[in-house]
Formats: sequence, C-alpha cells, structure tokens
Amino acid sequence: MARTLSVDHEAPALSVLGEAAACIRQGGVLVYPTETLYGIGADALNAAAIGRVVAAKRRQDDKPILVIVNGVEMLSGLVASVPKTAEVLMEEFWPGPLTIVFDVAPRVPAALTRGTGTIGVRVPSSTFCLELLKLCNCPLTSTSANVSGEAIKNTVSEIRAELGDAVDLYIDAGVLSAGKPSTVISVANQNIQFLREGVISFERIQEILYQVEK
Repeated sequence: MARTLSVDHEAPALSVLGEAAACIRQGGVLVYPTETLYGIGADALNAAAIGRVVAAKRRQDDKPILVIVNGVEMLSGLVASVPKTAEVLMEEFWPGPLTIVFDVAPRVPAALTRGTGTIGVRVPSSTFCLELLKLCNCPLTSTSANVSGEAIKNTVSEIRAELGDAVDLYIDAGVLSAGKPSTVISVANQNIQFLREGVISFERIQEILYQVEK
C-alpha cells in the first residue's frame, strides 16, 4: 500500500528525502511537490519506472514526459547538444519554471521521449526537488500528478484518491496553488519554438533573446 509523508518542501527533513530517494533508486514511483504543482517522479533513465508513470496517468497518447535535473552538469547524457540560445535561457531562468526542449542523447529510454527525438528538461527552484535530485543522482520525471485528461489537483489527498496504489509514495507539502505550469521552449533542430506559455511569459523570453542578438 502506498505511503504518505509530510514535508516542508523549502526545508525538507533528511528522513523524508532519504525515503523518497530510496523509492526512486528501487525503481519506484512517487508524487512530489515542485514550485508550481505536484509531479509524478521516477528515475528518468529507468524504462520500467517510466512505464509505471505512464500507467499511473493512464496515458494513451505519445506525448513525451518532461524531466528535472539539479544543474547543467546533469544534462550530460540526456541531451545531444546545448545550443548557445539554450545557454542564455538557462543562465537567465534556471533554477525556475522554464522547460527547454533539446535534441535527445542516444542513451535516453524511448519510453520517455515517445519517439520524438527530443527531451524537455528544467532545473526546479524547489529546495525539496534539488535535494532529492542530489541524493538520487539521476534525472527525474516531472509530469503532472493526475490522470491524463483530468483536472490538475493541488492537494495530495485529491491526488491519492485519483492515483491510489499506482504510486508507491506520496510527499505531502500541503496545498500547491501556483496556478500555471512551467513555460516550454524548444531549441531542438537548431530552431527556437515557443510551445507553452506558463509562469514565464513568452514576451520576457523574447526580450532576453533579443538582447543576445543585439
């Protein structure tokens, strides 16, 4: 049966972080807090664990799953290359709610990319996420904690009622009500695409890129 642990996600107890990291290392699936909403986490390089994430969400589509890392160093082995545009955006907005889509590296499981040839990555600003990533020493999946097509939930009690024992561990940080997901920008194929406007406006990103081009 799934367990629930409470946490202050800006000052997380080491005991909770340890249990969460153990869950990930064992190929488990957990619901965890980010600075925007609750996500479903698993080792993003473990194909079987990714399959469990897809099953928990009851996904029928071929939409790829985003991942979080704790810094630029963890991009190695995940992405094929880091264009100059991406370096500028990472410097300005990471850690924070900007997901950047890159051309994917060969080692990444196809279950994560769903045949797209690309991978979406961000560095969260949540202390809990950063500490968990450090302990796990692997990228984590970061997809919203809900059944595909259903409304996003902002409490663990609502999420647990929906996902049940498809998840091994729930990390409860109270009500998360940021309202908007991360903004998504693609730099794949040496081409900039604005895919989803979230917490960071497209206008703000264009301002940063324009300053670089000047």
